[in-house]
Amino acid sequence: MFNSWGIVNAYGTYASYYMQHLLPGDDILLFNLIGSTQSFIVLLLSAPVGRFLDAGYHRTLIITGSVLVVLGQFLLSVSVGDGGYGQGNYGLIWLTQGLITGLGMACFFVTSSQGMCRKCLCCEK
Repeated sequence: MFNSWGIVNAYGTYASYYMQHLLPGDDILLFNLIGSTQSFIVLLLSAPVGRFLDAGYHRTLIITGSVLVVLGQFLLSVSVGDGGYGQGNYGLIWLTQGLITGLGMACFFVTSSQGMCRKCLCCEK
């Protein structure tokens, strides 16, 4: 949960920094779109991720998610230039934090309804 919803819950800190330093004067709707993209991707992909976990691809999902989250955060640091006032690039911030990091977080998150396979009930034993 820390690696999926923890980053989404910390988005308020990112948005505050974007509004005050990197992208001053931009509409708050644009900042909210980054955080909502993360949340949407995590929830959208929870069912397919659950199926992959049931099929035994847990190692692949953990490696893929780890690489994508780390890559997204590192690319986020590159996309903001030197971090000076007004030097942010909204498109790159959305791509790195909203999309790439969101895809990585989706590999970690599975809803509670996906924890048990439905066909054989072998998980209840």
